[in-house]
Amino acid sequence: MKRIILYILLPLVLLSCDSALEEKPVDRLAEETYYRNESDALSAIYSIYEPLRTYNNYGTVYLLEQEANADYAHGRGTYSSISEYAGLDATNISRVENVWIACYQAILRANIVLENIPAATMDEAKKGQLLAEAHFLRALTYYNLVRNWGGVPLRTATTDPSDMSRASVDEVYQLILDDLAIAEAGLPDKAEQFGRPSTWAAKTLQADVYLTREEWALAATKAKEVIDANKFSLVPVTTVADFENLFGPEVNGSSEEIFYLKYSRSADQGFQYLTYIHAETSIYSATGFRTVYGLKTSPLIATWSDADLRKELNLYSQYVKRNSTEVVVLPVNEPYQFRKFKDLSGVSPSTNGNDLPVLRYADVLLIYAEASAQANNGPTAEAYEAVNQVRRRAYGLPINTPDADVDLSGLDAASFRDAVLTERAYEFMIEGKRWLDLKRLGFDRLKALVLAGTGKTVKETHLLWPIPKAEIDNNALINPADQNLGY
Repeated sequence: MKRIILYILLPLVLLSCDSALEEKPVDRLAEETYYRNESDALSAIYSIYEPLRTYNNYGTVYLLEQEANADYAHGRGTYSSISEYAGLDATNISRVENVWIACYQAILRANIVLENIPAATMDEAKKGQLLAEAHFLRALTYYNLVRNWGGVPLRTATTDPSDMSRASVDEVYQLILDDLAIAEAGLPDKAEQFGRPSTWAAKTLQADVYLTREEWALAATKAKEVIDANKFSLVPVTTVADFENLFGPEVNGSSEEIFYLKYSRSADQGFQYLTYIHAETSIYSATGFRTVYGLKTSPLIATWSDADLRKELNLYSQYVKRNSTEVVVLPVNEPYQFRKFKDLSGVSPSTNGNDLPVLRYADVLLIYAEASAQANNGPTAEAYEAVNQVRRRAYGLPINTPDADVDLSGLDAASFRDAVLTERAYEFMIEGKRWLDLKRLGFDRLKALVLAGTGKTVKETHLLWPIPKAEIDNNALINPADQNLGY
């Protein structure tokens, strides 16, 4: 049976079942005939982004599931159980099942591209770039799957059987690295438009993967390649308002952008995440659910210097009520909301214009700082410079000018890594990265940091999300015994 990939709006009216009147269907485009030219190929590439951007993935749910676990935050409402660190309840199991579905939709669409674009009639160099883009997006998707579920079925072709066993974690990472090697070689030096990857995005994602795998020298090498290319730089900041040049809803591309998911104020194309991180009636989004809030007692927040502009950028304890001059103070027991992403002109939850930074130059600098120090059993001058550039920007100082008041110095290997991880927490707050950072530190360290931050004890069952019941029910090679711990 042919896989139908697109329906035309005016279907045929079937006048007869007589075989003499049988016609070739013209109400649909089949995979075998669709991929004819560059326009078709581009449409197929763009289709991969939809399940990545969707509400059930990066658009909202994936980020909330991560941030409710951060040691500086706590979930509210149906997300509050996540912050008990005892495994997911039924509501959140359903949510992460939707993330799984969105991920495999993106993988399927990438596989369709990889199988069909080679036959398209188009410039061969452009064809190679599009194939590399599909490899990059598939690698990113499997990276999210393996970090959150562990080993998963490796579906790399549309002809793969529905029954597939869980691959090992190492096998998943090998596919990711294989895909990224192809992406690195085939992607352009500069993406044709913001929101699509370049070879530097592939190198940055490789560095991130190697960091997670504790392959320190490889992580440092890939990050250094991006640094030495001199194609990116931190967006300079002297006041909190300047961060709008990096995170604002009207920004499309900056010197720091490596790979972002793009949203817009067009109907149903906005970043719905804002609705869930802001207070109900704040000016920062059209509506608000206050789904996650900041913890005043978390050491990260309690010891955060007021001179660090990222503190005011990220946290607010009171706000001006929308369409009013009334000031609303947040509850004492839920003292902070997160302000980094805000759109004062958004008119509905689905029309916020802010983009989501997946990879930016601050990632590269902090990956390099941590990885190179780990590889060398202590921080080098270059490792210090990488993290200190991020710190100087945070304090509103010239990025490339040493400043003894804010620069890190004189730390041993362990203390330096702790300092870099703290910088990552501040720099990437509410971007969905802290919980993943904690997990790569190992269970004992994770437990200690979460206990210090939230007063909660993490159960081992909380480290991975459950394989969806539908996958187990419909996949003969995955049974209940293959389920992740505790589910």
